[in-house]
Amino acid sequence: MAPTSQRRLGLILGLMIGFGFSVSSNLINSFILPEIPFSAPWPGTFWLIVLSIAMFGVLGLLAAWTEDSLPGVFMSALIGTLISSIWILVTESSNRTGVFVILFFIFIPRMFFYLPFSVLVRWLISKIQYRPYGKDVAPARRLLPVLISFIVVIFIGTLTRVTEEEQKSLLKMQELIRVGQAVTSRDELPIALQEVNGFIENGKGKYTFSLGSNPDALPVQRPFVDYGEPEPFIIIRYENGFRFGCVFSPPYVVPTCIDF
Repeated sequence: MAPTSQRRLGLILGLMIGFGFSVSSNLINSFILPEIPFSAPWPGTFWLIVLSIAMFGVLGLLAAWTEDSLPGVFMSALIGTLISSIWILVTESSNRTGVFVILFFIFIPRMFFYLPFSVLVRWLISKIQYRPYGKDVAPARRLLPVLISFIVVIFIGTLTRVTEEEQKSLLKMQELIRVGQAVTSRDELPIALQEVNGFIENGKGKYTFSLGSNPDALPVQRPFVDYGEPEPFIIIRYENGFRFGCVFSPPYVVPTCIDF
């Protein structure tokens, strides 16, 4: 296959794989919990999907850029890891001073995602490309691995869904807020919301939920749990700027909440 055709095919495959993964991973939680107002990270769900698809397209192009597969595969995986790590550091991380932490805990593990992606692109190219001196394979049969890979990638994207504990906590949080917005005094609030200063005055209007990664960041005392026991940390943000957080410890019924 000519280099130009190979690179074009890598771009198309990257866009296709990126579409399957980006759409499924970004929309799966809204699909299974349509009643929950999930927070959309900047620049919004739609543009985040578009940018992700474009990035996968570029990485697919890079994976197919070289005649030998290994240089292209490693170049694509390295650049993909670099871009995604920088994105995480800029948008989510509050500590950018620890170089070792950045390289080990963010950069290196992400290679194990982008490397298989790059290998997959090159493998699919090898399955699609025409071999003039080899056994003739029907076009539909050559495209079968692409279809199977697309379905598998969509499934992998759905694995980013919230856990059972998080789902239970989100639904309970939604119920608590609905009850809290219907009362006019602190004493009428659910017990969990009574510790949130300003909820009666500011807990009005539209709000969104986001899941925090570290429940210890919330300055509250909460029940002791066994090591490794999941504790969903939900951050509630209102359009008026008011926000508070809640940590759900087992049995995930009454959270510990505070404004922060």
